[in-house]
Amino acid sequence: MPTGPSEIALRLPRSAYLIVLFVFFGTIPLALVDPSDPGVVDPKSGFGSAGLAVGPRIALLLIPIVVTFFIARTATFVGPDGIRVRALLGTRTFPWDIVRGLSVRDRAVYAVLAQGSVRLPCTRIAHLHAISEASGGRLPELEQHVPKPAPQRRRRR
Repeated sequence: MPTGPSEIALRLPRSAYLIVLFVFFGTIPLALVDPSDPGVVDPKSGFGSAGLAVGPRIALLLIPIVVTFFIARTATFVGPDGIRVRALLGTRTFPWDIVRGLSVRDRAVYAVLAQGSVRLPCTRIAHLHAISEASGGRLPELEQHVPKPAPQRRRRR
């Protein structure tokens, strides 16, 4: 669903797809190697070759596919109409009339509602200024987040 001109989309970074590669290469041996087949060991090198088997363990290759869909779907959309939270299996929309405010616990940001609070995925403290601007005046204006630089080591002479 395309975002409007004043709506912002907060998603996982594209580098998160690297996790999919690691999970894929990690599940290939589990999915394709037959653990009951001892394989053949070369006496000179000491390495063996395990037998490949296609069976019910091939379903393990669905894990990287699910992780890919999770990364692609998970997002928070903030606009003048409200907050829309999109997860792997569904979407929830919270109009500004029922949102009482935002809460920050540890590194997570929550939308506070009358019924409780809902975690806003992919939202960090640094995004609060952009969320307050996209709310169309429903949230108080917040200052732009200025990252604090890491302390530098002084070189000894």
